Amino acid sequence: MTERPAVPPKTEGTAGNSRPGWTDRLSRSKIGLALLSFAESTALPIPLEAVVVPLMVGHPKRALRIALIIWLGCILGASLFYIVGFALADPVVEPVIRMLGLEANFNDMANRLEGDGLFWSVFLVSLLPAPLQLATLGAGAVGGNFLVFLAAVVLSRGLRYFGMAILAQFIGERIAHLNIPRRYLVLGLAAMLLTVWGIAQLFVGS
Repeated sequence: MTERPAVPPKTEGTAGNSRPGWTDRLSRSKIGLALLSFAESTALPIPLEAVVVPLMVGHPKRALRIALIIWLGCILGASLFYIVGFALADPVVEPVIRMLGLEANFNDMANRLEGDGLFWSVFLVSLLPAPLQLATLGAGAVGGNFLVFLAAVVLSRGLRYFGMAILAQFIGERIAHLNIPRRYLVLGLAAMLLTVWGIAQLFVGS
C-alpha cells in the first residue's frame, strides 16, 4: 500500500503568486469592498485608501475592478447621507453635529454648499483625502440639487479611485518580482498609510 503524498498547508501567496489567502479573498469580494466603501463614505472616519491601496498594489491585475466596486459603494453611501441630510436635518443631523462639537464646521460647509458653490465644494472635498460626511449631509440639509451633488461625487471619486488603481498597477507590477508575501506587503503598506494619516491628523488638529 503506497502512502499518499502529504498535502502542503495553504499559505498566503507572494506578490507574484496566486495562491489564495485573506488578501486574495478580500480583493475578490465585491460585497466586502462595497461595504467598506459605503461605510467610509457614511460612518467610518478612517480613510479607505489605507485598505484598498495596499490591496491594489498586492493584486495589480484586480486594481481597476477594486476601484469600480469601491466607487459604486461610495456613490451609494454619499447618496444615502444626502437623503438623511435632506429629510432629517432638524430632528437628527443637527443635534448629532452639535453633540460631536462639529457645528461650526458643519455651518461653514453648509454656507459653501448653497447656490453655485455646490458642485465645486463637493467635488474638492470628495477628491481630496478629507471626510466626506459633512459635505454629503450639508448638501442635503441646504436642499442642494441632487443631480449636481451626484455628478460632483461621481466625477471626483472616479478620478480619485481609478487614478489610484492605475498608479497601484504600475507599482505592483514592478515589485512583484521581489516575491514579498502578499499578507506582509498589504499589512505593511496599510500600516504605513495609517501612520501617515494619523500624523497628518495631529498637524491638522493642532
